[in-house]
Amino acid sequence: MNDTLDIARAQRIFEDALSIAAPEADVDLIASGLIDSLALVTLLFELEQEFGVKVPLESLDAEDFRTIANIVEMLGSLRGAASA
Repeated sequence: MNDTLDIARAQRIFEDALSIAAPEADVDLIASGLIDSLALVTLLFELEQEFGVKVPLESLDAEDFRTIANIVEMLGSLRGAASA
């Protein structure tokens, strides 16, 4: 997995799905007020579609969505688990 490409993809999805400029990969999306619970659901749906993974509801952790870098790391873990 190429993290740089995946971060760029996640930023593009963020912009397309939420119609706001994507922040740098390490900006706290929740603390900065860039996303709320509705935006998180929208973003999660779009990310699942783009990256071909399903995030199990029972394993949702707000920390995984604090930054775009965290999101990419979580998606990479799910993709790795799915292919193992």
